[in-house]
Amino acid sequence: MTSAVGTLSTFLTRLADFAEPRPGDEALDLCYGASPLASALTPRVGALTSVDLGQGNGVEPVELPYGDAAFSLVTTRFTLLRMADPAASLREMLRVCRPSGRIVLAELARTNCSSDHRDALERVRDPSFRATPPIGDLIAMVESAGARIRRLDLLTVERPAEPWLAAARDPRIAERLRDVLLAEVDGGPKTGAKPRIIGGELWFTQTWAHLAAEPVRAAPA
Repeated sequence: MTSAVGTLSTFLTRLADFAEPRPGDEALDLCYGASPLASALTPRVGALTSVDLGQGNGVEPVELPYGDAAFSLVTTRFTLLRMADPAASLREMLRVCRPSGRIVLAELARTNCSSDHRDALERVRDPSFRATPPIGDLIAMVESAGARIRRLDLLTVERPAEPWLAAARDPRIAERLRDVLLAEVDGGPKTGAKPRIIGGELWFTQTWAHLAAEPVRAAPA
């Protein structure tokens, strides 16, 4: 595991580099709303299609309107675990990925050092949030879907709280969460977010996992 302190653009560049984009790649990015990863990858691949899953009903597993092996790179950032059936959605991502291609995922992950209180904060901010999976469970889900993990980048990320709070469904919720984090800075109850003030701004900590995997080729009959 590595630790990192930096701006969100720093972490986005790190993920884009981790994806190893190539000029000849035909890429697919799955997202909810605007995708900063798609924007970062677009100038570095041959073509990129971005699919906003927020346009669907959010109840059924993802069904992509593309043929088998249509893309050489399939990416998703903080999106997989919001899908109705992440395991089925992973299999769909692998279906549209070429045998020589790869899928790249970025998700929150739980380590042995994670607090049980951490998920409560995420759930208050985003009611669709389920739970942060242990890193071993995330790896197992990818492998069970039919992929082989090729690279793993596990980061303890200290980041500004305001962009995270801005995504809350209600400004009152953001204010409530801000108060909870500031109370912890002042010695209040622990949330697992490890907040602190840096340069007059509120920062907090998350654990991110970047995974690169390739489809497992079926053995010849």
